[in-house]
Amino acid sequence: MTWLITLVAGAVGLPRPVAGILAWAAIALAVSGAALGGYELIKHWGADEVRAKIEKENTDAIHKGVDARMSLDECIDAGGVYDFGHQRCGVATLGPR
Repeated sequence: MTWLITLVAGAVGLPRPVAGILAWAAIALAVSGAALGGYELIKHWGADEVRAKIEKENTDAIHKGVDARMSLDECIDAGGVYDFGHQRCGVATLGPR
């Protein structure tokens, strides 16, 4: 480390103590940047995991809701209109068809 400080001090023309301070400041900046980058990376991974879990729960809830809809006979008996495309019972229309 001392040879690096001496090299920088000689090349730039700074006194050796000032070059040492600048070298340690650069090291501190690099270490803090790496720590902050690691923190942000871990935080981003955690957010992706939570987002994926919520999306899976939402998809499961949608499938359960669709499965719980009435069958064709139950839909007609209840006065609903069965949608064959989506295979579920829709609400009866309020006006003339």
